[in-house]
Amino acid sequence: MSTDAPPGPKADNAAGGAAVRVVVANVSDGGVLYWLLRFYVFAACALVALTIGGSAIGIRHLTRNVPPIPDFTKYARTAAAATRIVAADGTLIGEFSQEWREIVPLAEVPLPLQQAVIAIEDHRFYEHGGLYVKGILRAIAANLTARDFSQGGSTITQQVAKQFLGSEKSILRKAKEAIWARQLEARYSKKTILSVYLNHIYFGAGAWGVGAAAKRYFQKSLAELSLGEMALLAGLPQAPNKYSPLRDTKRALARRAQVLAAMARYGYITKEQALAAENEPLALRPFRDVFGDKLPYYGEHLRRHVVDTYGEEALMKGGLRVEAAAEPVFEAEAYDTAEFGARRQDKRQGWRGPEAKLTPAATKEFVGRQTALYGEGELELGRRYLALVESVAPSVAQLRIGPRVVTLPLRNMAWAAKWSEREAVNDRVISSVASALRVGDVVWVQRETHQRGKYREWHVPDGSNPQWKPAQDEAAWDAANANVVTLEQPPYPQTAIFSADHQTGYVAAMVGGSDFSRSVFNRAYQACRQPGSTYKPIYYSLAMEEGYGFDTMLNDVPVAQVDPVTGEVWIPLNLHGTIDHEVTLEYALVFSKNIPSVDIFSKLGAKEVEAWARKLGFTSEIIADKALALGASCTYLHEMVHAFALFARNGRALKWVFARRVLDNQGNAIEDHTVVADPYLRGSERLDRMAAVGGAPAVQAIPARAAYLTSKLLAQVVSRGFSTVVRQTGIPAAGKTGTSSDTMDVSFIAYTSRFITAVWVGDDERRRPLGLDDAAYLIAVPLWARFTYATSAGFPNAEIPWQVPPGVKATDRGEHSKGQRGAPSNLVYTHGVKLRDLQVDPATLPRR
Repeated sequence: MSTDAPPGPKADNAAGGAAVRVVVANVSDGGVLYWLLRFYVFAACALVALTIGGSAIGIRHLTRNVPPIPDFTKYARTAAAATRIVAADGTLIGEFSQEWREIVPLAEVPLPLQQAVIAIEDHRFYEHGGLYVKGILRAIAANLTARDFSQGGSTITQQVAKQFLGSEKSILRKAKEAIWARQLEARYSKKTILSVYLNHIYFGAGAWGVGAAAKRYFQKSLAELSLGEMALLAGLPQAPNKYSPLRDTKRALARRAQVLAAMARYGYITKEQALAAENEPLALRPFRDVFGDKLPYYGEHLRRHVVDTYGEEALMKGGLRVEAAAEPVFEAEAYDTAEFGARRQDKRQGWRGPEAKLTPAATKEFVGRQTALYGEGELELGRRYLALVESVAPSVAQLRIGPRVVTLPLRNMAWAAKWSEREAVNDRVISSVASALRVGDVVWVQRETHQRGKYREWHVPDGSNPQWKPAQDEAAWDAANANVVTLEQPPYPQTAIFSADHQTGYVAAMVGGSDFSRSVFNRAYQACRQPGSTYKPIYYSLAMEEGYGFDTMLNDVPVAQVDPVTGEVWIPLNLHGTIDHEVTLEYALVFSKNIPSVDIFSKLGAKEVEAWARKLGFTSEIIADKALALGASCTYLHEMVHAFALFARNGRALKWVFARRVLDNQGNAIEDHTVVADPYLRGSERLDRMAAVGGAPAVQAIPARAAYLTSKLLAQVVSRGFSTVVRQTGIPAAGKTGTSSDTMDVSFIAYTSRFITAVWVGDDERRRPLGLDDAAYLIAVPLWARFTYATSAGFPNAEIPWQVPPGVKATDRGEHSKGQRGAPSNLVYTHGVKLRDLQVDPATLPRR
């Protein structure tokens, strides 16, 4: 309706006034179509407004709920990484991790490897701001076609975000990923983002990051990789399992070709370089875990140390570097000697039978498995094989190892008399192969060799000490007799070796058994065993402190000892039952006489001996009765060695060092036990240690004079006692043997002027004595000499003792203020009188 009336005639109103004309107009607006169009435009505008408003609210809400981006400046310190244990020279002992990662600075990643990753994953990486729209649209189209999130279209920046946000396939996660990508690009440089990507992304085979991938696939550092190897690694992150060369070589090589083609397409390499790398043969060297293979007992000891000190998470994620004091040369010789000793003693005890007995029907499959396992080449020297007995004659057996037929002569299995638990008689022999073997038996054998080094093997002539077999070098015989074998079996006795530098405390070797794969129990550290006569120097050193001397006379006639608690009567006897009536203290220790040792122990007192042992570092329970005089109370081998080391050090305390240093994932020392003279320290580190230790002298655990006199006695034990095989090596040493009363344990602990070593041989299960007529000088002493000659012959080895403490004379033989002093002994073993020859009734012996 219009209020502006058009001109026209006037009309009178009811009151007779002037007439007003009202005109109503209805102007046309386009009709129905016009209004429909206006309605849809309005609806579209409203929808856009609502979408924009809702999106703004949604983005604001999503942004508020996206977690903050990580601080990449702390990445190297916080990323999960493998803890590595290495020997003194850097040899890898073990790796432990949930994610095998080795953080590598971008500057140390070869440029072609960076380019290969960029070419195949995100060729516009240095151009976009975190999101590559064309790539995203292409991925959306593919996903719509596949009706799935089959492609992500992600940039490298987005993939970094994905690694921290998780791999859930959802629109919400992709939105968060996009937000993070923009935030990462705004905060960090491209190099930082690429560095995190290269160290964090998964490459398959358990490897996270390029550094670990190079080790896991090729056992190489990044700098050692060829262009083809770099391209192969660069192709893995998109689908590590699918493109793994360990699973599908053909597919992996095709993927490598794609990477090389992309590098050429984007100008990183020439087509000729790409073709050359594509034709490069694939030389995989898959990573093999060395733990349990190299220095296993030492490695397990340090693994436990990390867990006990820093926790399981530090071991599996902390990226620690544990630098062991272990010397691989010492360790290798210790393992060889421990295994040799166990096998030698085992063969002396007899044959426990074949590993299996096969029926004729099973032999074909067995021979096939042999061929697959051992191949068809010549038998390797030093390797043991499972063999099938095919024929047996009195003097020889024929055995099969895959396609090979080998010969086992009687001389190489004469030791195979039946093993007896009860009799415990050693060195029995058989006169016929048929006494031990039958057709169808499966047995262990080893190729016979006529190669033998100096001081490696020994024999024991009747009624004498062990004697070394001469060295052999008959390579021609070995070559002509490649199919002659010796009979073997897994050893039943166990061995342990503990060796350390007593000047630094560095433990150079620790072997806790003859075979880690069969038993991880560390007998060098965890086992509490009867030390036997190796315990005698513990209280003989106390006697030196208490005023007794080398020439103190001691009783050597049996005395019945009465247990004050049980009333049991115990009669200590000497080895082989000999009696000398009266001997000097020096003679008693040098020839390990039990009766006079109990005599001096009684004079000192059990409780006093226990207190003295604590000063020497013993922590195990000490049963302080008279049986302690003969080592009846169990001790740990490493504690026994520690006590002897104090004698070598003139009483100065020390601690065993297994881990020289423990470094965090930034290379900072969180545990440092290195000494200034450590040969593996850099100059600056040596100066740091000099400042740290401050030249503080070692604590005096026991008086220097007592330790020095004990060291003199122990030197006489080796130079005049039953240690012929040690003297023959020409290495001056001081030490003591120990044999438990039932010969379940034998040991020898001795030191040179630089190293101290203990060798133990025994029966874990205490089922069978090592040998009723055996003793430590027959079993453990030759092993000690074998190991020490191989490891220490090249070191300067001074006569012992090599250092006289201040205020002590080199000629000192003890105070002799206590006990009766006699004439010095000439230290010639006299064998004495046999107790049985005296026809003494034990019931008539005096009691104490």
